Amino acid sequence: MEQFRLYGLIVGLSVTIMVVCDSLVYKTLDIYSLKITASGIVFSLCYLLSTISTEVYGYKLGGRTVWILVGCQTFFVLIINLFSLLQPDNNAISKQYYLLFHEFWRVMIGTWVSVPASYFCNGFVVSKMKVFFAGRFFFVRYVIASMLAQAVLLLTAYPISLSSRYSGHELVNIIATTWSYKVLISIVLLPVGYYLVGAVKKIEKTDYFDWSVTYNPLAVFKQDGGALQRNQYAMEETRESRANI
Repeated sequence: MEQFRLYGLIVGLSVTIMVVCDSLVYKTLDIYSLKITASGIVFSLCYLLSTISTEVYGYKLGGRTVWILVGCQTFFVLIINLFSLLQPDNNAISKQYYLLFHEFWRVMIGTWVSVPASYFCNGFVVSKMKVFFAGRFFFVRYVIASMLAQAVLLLTAYPISLSSRYSGHELVNIIATTWSYKVLISIVLLPVGYYLVGAVKKIEKTDYFDWSVTYNPLAVFKQDGGALQRNQYAMEETRESRANI
């Protein structure tokens, strides 16, 4: 596999944002009569990184990031949940940990369902539309993928993670408000996405098109055959070098 300079940084930032979102999952903010989760405010950055990863490196490397996120989240949630249950009456702080995190396992279950479903949805839409539009209309691909993936995430994660904390009416309010906010933020972040995608492609010298690849989420760690050149950036450089000979 090619050695990429920024792929590890993107994965690390994605894991960091995801863990921050897990820590803020129970915190809500009231905006007039609307409720929005603090994690929902931060989480749009993760989808931005996911879109950049798939846009630059292709569906498979983007998919590998998803399974890394699931593994890291599971480890984080298990550790927090375990220690919140140990000696909960030890002191006042231990009691607060117990009250806040004794049902944190719900977040882990939600993660197992929502993260693969939403992230692979995001990667699939970005990848397929990139091939369909021949690399054009990034703003269309980014916004549509974000709208669909955010909806999948909220409809799978929040009923599992928050059903014990909020009533059905409040949960619907939270999901609808958070989805609307995330879509709005995705649009606000579009110029940032444009800039970062262009910068990362230039640094990595990579612009990957998923021609004839499998979209099986369980096959993302398999290497592609080398017969088909999918790096448009490398192909253009080759054509330019041949033209200069």
